[in-house]
Amino acid sequence: MTKYTHEQLEAAFDVVKNQDDWRAAIDYTGKITHEQAQLYCEAIRYYTATTTLLQVLTTGEYRIKSVGYRMGPAGP
Repeated sequence: MTKYTHEQLEAAFDVVKNQDDWRAAIDYTGKITHEQAQLYCEAIRYYTATTTLLQVLTTGEYRIKSVGYRMGPAGP
């Protein structure tokens, strides 16, 4: 279960996913809030069944990485 709606998860995943191939690895960096970072991580878990690496950079930006759907347990 998640505290986010399907619409919130979908919109968040649209931001962080690889724009050329949604199944590919994810490497997103952006100036976002901690709450947004949590939402993005949850969206990645929801759509790819993978865990995320969340880093706070010295610039104040967040970096979120995941192996993506293709390399995760739900991939082909």
